[in-house]
Amino acid sequence: MKKAMDVRINIKPVYSNLVHSAIWEGPCRVGAVEELDPRYEVRAGLEKMKVWYNELKAHISPSLATVLEPEYIQFDESFVVKDSELEKLQKNLDQVDLFLITYRIPGIERLGKPIAMVDRGPTSVDLIGFYISEGIEAYMAHEWDEFNELINALYVKKAMHNTKILIMTASNEFSAGVNTSIPYKYGLFTKYGIRHTAIPMVKVFDEMSGVDESECEKLAAAIHDNAEEARIDVGYITNDVRYYEAIKVLMDRFDCNAFTTACKELCASRFPMKHKCTPCLCHTLLKDQGFPASCEEDLNALMAVMVFMYATKRSVFMGNPFLVLKGSSPLRDEGVSRVVFGPDDGFDREVLEVQHSVPSRFLNGFDSSPMPYELGSFTHAGWGTKYQINMAEGETRTVTLGRFGRTGKKMILAKGTIVGCSYTDDACSPAVYYDICGGAREFRFALAKGGYGHHLAVVYGDQIDLMRKIGWVVGFDTEVFGV
Repeated sequence: MKKAMDVRINIKPVYSNLVHSAIWEGPCRVGAVEELDPRYEVRAGLEKMKVWYNELKAHISPSLATVLEPEYIQFDESFVVKDSELEKLQKNLDQVDLFLITYRIPGIERLGKPIAMVDRGPTSVDLIGFYISEGIEAYMAHEWDEFNELINALYVKKAMHNTKILIMTASNEFSAGVNTSIPYKYGLFTKYGIRHTAIPMVKVFDEMSGVDESECEKLAAAIHDNAEEARIDVGYITNDVRYYEAIKVLMDRFDCNAFTTACKELCASRFPMKHKCTPCLCHTLLKDQGFPASCEEDLNALMAVMVFMYATKRSVFMGNPFLVLKGSSPLRDEGVSRVVFGPDDGFDREVLEVQHSVPSRFLNGFDSSPMPYELGSFTHAGWGTKYQINMAEGETRTVTLGRFGRTGKKMILAKGTIVGCSYTDDACSPAVYYDICGGAREFRFALAKGGYGHHLAVVYGDQIDLMRKIGWVVGFDTEVFGV
């Protein structure tokens, strides 16, 4: 399967040079005679282009972008760019994601590519303002660090455009467990380029008999043996690995690189009971390889997982938000089996609990070491593999929580701090507890009043400013709670 995260932004530098037809000074032109000579202007322009190009290559993040060979465009004081000059830019145009220019090039707009400038003077403000007012995709940055932020946002936009979701559906209008889930899936294509293939949720069980049994057993044994503690039989882990491998077969068949499945409806079908498996392990394994995944056919949460993952290069937790009242104890009041971080006797203020059986080992980043984990079972009978990860042991306890609204055009964001983590012997866990900027109770009201709904995606770090910038480039609005 090809990851959407493997895309790159191809930058085409275009250096435009005004070469005058004669030597003179005036209200927009001053200099020594030798500097005003057209031959000098040509030589100086070519040298400046080399310096600019080398500076660009030295400052652009190689993990996100490829800097293509620069193009030199020349025109005179008539300010007319000849077609022969613009034709230079049409070569391999399909490979270009962004033109980086140094000055306005009349006619470049008709090539249909985004345009950007890195400049601290008045030109970028005027030119980019002109392009935007005319409906042309254009951006400005003041220095290279800011330009890299833009490249990252364009990378997210391109990755979303290259995402195709496998939806294992119950064929309802929307999921029984998520009434707020985005109902108009084709709208995600028209707005973001996100495609999907929807097939019956039980079709995966037809594929499970055809997967390589020895490979499933090998992966299950590795998952079992690498756990700090395993409270589930390796045979049950193998069942969940069969489901995971079958989902990968379907994703590959339909050219998909993201995944969601119905859950309540799947449970009601009794197929999981028959095959002694749940989708939980599949979600964790896919996310930890860079493939966005969400529970319960929840496209709003999947969108948030996707954007967080692409933007931060980290795996993402997803779960249900509960209000934990002041003074209540996870051990006493919530059926928690074990508190692995935080107070056993409860909190002295209201906090937000986010719980689900789909934690991730690469919350610190895909280039980091995987986090340690335990294994448990979702069912009381002992089957249904779930990872148990103490999220408080990550590189930070600051997180950003988010979810898209029902239209898919707006994302709510909140900043939180991890203050607790607990495990249960069965059902959804881990449960992670957060202090929310602006208040947990008020945040839940905002989720309801704004039409967002419940599942939340959670990523390490304060990503609020990053999401604002990405929202502007990708084309979704952001509502920041508690600010």
